[in-house]
Amino acid sequence: MKLKPVVALGTALALAGPLSARAAWTASEGRPLFTNEANPRGYNYAPSLITENGTTDIWWCGQGKTDVIYHRSYNAQTGFSPAQVVFQPTPGSWNRQYVCDPSVIKGSFTNPADGQHYAYAMYYSGADNLPGNNNQTGLAFSNDKVTWIGHPSPVIAPLNPVVAQTNYGAGQPASFAVGGQPGHYVFVTDLTGPQGVPGFGDLYVRHTADGVHFDAPARVPNLATDGTTINPNSDFGYDASSGEVYVITGLPGRVCAQVACKDPARNPDRETYQLGLFKMPLKALLSGKPVRWTPSGYLNSDVTGFYLNHSPGFQRDPHGSLTPFLPAITVFYAGGDPYPGTWRIATATQSVANDRAPLKRYLGPGGHWVTTGYAAPDFAPEATLGSLFLLPRPSTAKLMSCVAGTDHFLSRDEQCEGQTPLGQTGYISEAPQPGSHALFRCRAGAHDHFVSRDKSCEGQTNEGLLGYALD
Repeated sequence: MKLKPVVALGTALALAGPLSARAAWTASEGRPLFTNEANPRGYNYAPSLITENGTTDIWWCGQGKTDVIYHRSYNAQTGFSPAQVVFQPTPGSWNRQYVCDPSVIKGSFTNPADGQHYAYAMYYSGADNLPGNNNQTGLAFSNDKVTWIGHPSPVIAPLNPVVAQTNYGAGQPASFAVGGQPGHYVFVTDLTGPQGVPGFGDLYVRHTADGVHFDAPARVPNLATDGTTINPNSDFGYDASSGEVYVITGLPGRVCAQVACKDPARNPDRETYQLGLFKMPLKALLSGKPVRWTPSGYLNSDVTGFYLNHSPGFQRDPHGSLTPFLPAITVFYAGGDPYPGTWRIATATQSVANDRAPLKRYLGPGGHWVTTGYAAPDFAPEATLGSLFLLPRPSTAKLMSCVAGTDHFLSRDEQCEGQTPLGQTGYISEAPQPGSHALFRCRAGAHDHFVSRDKSCEGQTNEGLLGYALD
């Protein structure tokens, strides 16, 4: 697949295809960053990235005989290197069934097994059984980011090994270092710890001085000020300039008993379709108190054009820092349909944070489409209807982007009135404010919804007031 460079990401990592913009977010319109030519029909997810000296290295979980770890690199002069398997299960070992969920960090490491020194460490999930129970977090070392030497035993085991025999265990690592401190932090999902602890979920963080031996785990707070939850399979990055930790996490997916899904036989949907970006001071995260995360943005199908968006990873420097790229934050994730063979690595960038985005009305072959984000390429802009807030505020309501067949519509109902949610397109004021105007949901014919400032819906059917948009 030949990639058409369209947007520079940090050090000119290029995206494929046209772009959709939601003020703060820029994403490719339902098109992947690349095709994995090493296995074009296989799944791809859980990317880990570092950008160093003008080159971005990408590792991700992909399909071999089971889960394996792939790699490719990119720089502006040479483009993408070939995709190749760089780490796979070890026969007869604790990770003999699969390896997945890489997180790579640069440092100074000594492998106790061979006494050799290495510049890079990769943490990963590994398991010895086909159901995927009793995951443990493994470690491998490299000097060239391609040839990896595995540590012979796991470095992080489940908190409760007995419980782990019948559930996920401990894996899905994420890592970053803090400048001026020795070692680094590693976050993992562990489903075997105590349940029902208010303000905390199944994410834990440990510090390591040498990359191999770890201090006692601290539980990561899991609630945000917007009422959402920080969930397993998240990625973390650090900003030294503010002392804040950023997390990109999967938000709840579609419950197929309540809304329309592409694969109604599954409930809930295979993976989530929406991601949340949050931040918190590192000191607060490590305090042991149920401090709440602050929302910074939402990334969903309304922005990306993919039905599913899951298993995210940040673009970071070699030490896991976001600072060199700020105020831009680039997220890589798996985009696709419910069927794993459709999952491809895609990307989106949040530029300078903006608290609002224009709500635009498009017209295309299937009728109208109203959104602050993605509209298909064969839809042409028809009108700008004002602006919506991108983060919740007092006296605002979440405005959902929904679809029923080819009929795109907006709704104040988070379940999209039983149809397919694409995610919030923004937040609309519930009452008139200075500098605002009313928006109405309208319908032309039987199945063409649109939005208008006109209470009479431009001669079509008025289905009610949505709220008040900014002028």
